[in-house]
Amino acid sequence: MTIPPSMPLQPFIPLPIPAQPPFQQTKKEAEAILLAGAEAPLPLAVRRHQQKVLTRVRDVLASTGAEGHRLYVLEIAGPIPRIKIGRSSDPRARIREHVHEMNSYQYGLIDAHVTDPVDDLLSITRAENEAHIGMGKRYERINRELFRDADFLYATLWADLAVTVQLNRLYEDTDPASYF
Repeated sequence: MTIPPSMPLQPFIPLPIPAQPPFQQTKKEAEAILLAGAEAPLPLAVRRHQQKVLTRVRDVLASTGAEGHRLYVLEIAGPIPRIKIGRSSDPRARIREHVHEMNSYQYGLIDAHVTDPVDDLLSITRAENEAHIGMGKRYERINRELFRDADFLYATLWADLAVTVQLNRLYEDTDPASYF
């Protein structure tokens, strides 16, 4: 019996791990699918992108602290694209509820933004109203919190500005003697 010649061992070369597509690329893909009229259940590409959005929201909340009331802005794609501005003391859970509801109507979450926290309910209510009024001046309302074919960046600017105004009002209303 002959023994075959031994083969030299080849060095281990790991296979390249495919890079995750950038957020903007998956956003465009998901938006195109939803605008074309996605079937139920929503395609995997849309669900994966929504998971990326929810992960980004979770990371922002973890890095800025989850305490306090916040405004959130949702960019929603579907037969009639829309922007939603709402408020919540638990925006992550509230956004997940919206995703579940919108998916049942073949709409999908394309992007989300959460503002800085505000400590009191009155201030966040005022901020939400200011953001709705500002958006209503430029975009058609679907209802109190939804705006048809609206611009996401414009909505995030209104939400952030409204919260900043309320935070500054809280600072101005505070007794200066309490700082010393």
